[in-house]
Amino acid sequence: MRLYYLDESEGPTYYVRSALGINVELWNQAFLNIKDWPKDIVRVYNIPLFKELHASDILAARGLIVRDGRDYKRIRQKNGVKIFISGLQRLENLAIALSGGMEIINVCLKKRQHKHPDIASLDRVLNRINTSVKKDNRYAFLIFDEGKEKAINYWYRKCRVYNPIPSKYGQWETGEEWKNIPIQNIVGGPSFRVSASDYFLQMVDFVAHALLKQEEQPPIPRITQYDLQNAFRILNETLNEDAAREDEQGIVRH
Repeated sequence: MRLYYLDESEGPTYYVRSALGINVELWNQAFLNIKDWPKDIVRVYNIPLFKELHASDILAARGLIVRDGRDYKRIRQKNGVKIFISGLQRLENLAIALSGGMEIINVCLKKRQHKHPDIASLDRVLNRINTSVKKDNRYAFLIFDEGKEKAINYWYRKCRVYNPIPSKYGQWETGEEWKNIPIQNIVGGPSFRVSASDYFLQMVDFVAHALLKQEEQPPIPRITQYDLQNAFRILNETLNEDAAREDEQGIVRH
């Protein structure tokens, strides 16, 4: 079994959906590693531990507060960037430590090319997850951030029954261009959790946000000031490059 944590991010041009998969036998090791990271943030930046580490708020210096004696003040933006970068580096180091026991699948779609990019990205990521676990003779269980339960549940149920896949060679052995291949290696129904209480949902939010900052062009001055357009390149060992072999980072773009 492999647990996948999924989140999305969108900008003016792109819609990004990322999935962080962890083999269940390594979950405890991964959890203990990630659980210690917020404690390091508390120690270095004096941020109250109950605060959720949300990528957009961190990078915009919104929401996060630090103790200043007996009062509170907002964290400085440059420190927010440091927290964001350290989170991505933590993930990459964890992937190396787990030696293939963790992966990230990414989908990045141009919004103008899809009537419903949220659904299109969900379709792409479900199929890549199914392919990945099937290849490894495993099964997957999905965990999403709360908020879009109805649409996600509907599309998940549809893909379990009717999931037309085009042949990469132009046609299947039957001569047809499409073949119904229901997703069968994803089990149970999707689970929905509050991201504030789940470290892995917070981390995959970092991944999706970093990919969006890489793709949106031209990057705004606030992004280039801190070189955030290159933050996604911190991730290497953890990326499932087989998800899209034509892309150097394995990003599904169609």
